[in-house]
Amino acid sequence: MRVGASIKMTYEPKYKWRETWPGEGRQDFTGYDGDDIVGRIRLDTTTSDKIGLWRWNGGFASWIRERIMPQQGWEENPREASRRAEEHHDRLKALHGR
Repeated sequence: MRVGASIKMTYEPKYKWRETWPGEGRQDFTGYDGDDIVGRIRLDTTTSDKIGLWRWNGGFASWIRERIMPQQGWEENPREASRRAEEHHDRLKALHGR
């Protein structure tokens, strides 16, 4: 590899992601850390200036007593959206000593 060259790495999710509505063909997924919900990602088809971006949301676990903001946002692709949701989940776990 030459000096100054960069390698674009694709994020590999560390938690398990499954279809939120199995069999319905929606671009909508929920992440799980065991029984805890990590977050949700879905292709935005309704927010006028965000159509085509992937929306992520976090902060769904039942043990959360204190929030970290932002707990939602948009990314260019599903891998980056899952990364943001997973990072948010990990910060919440650290905050709550889990």
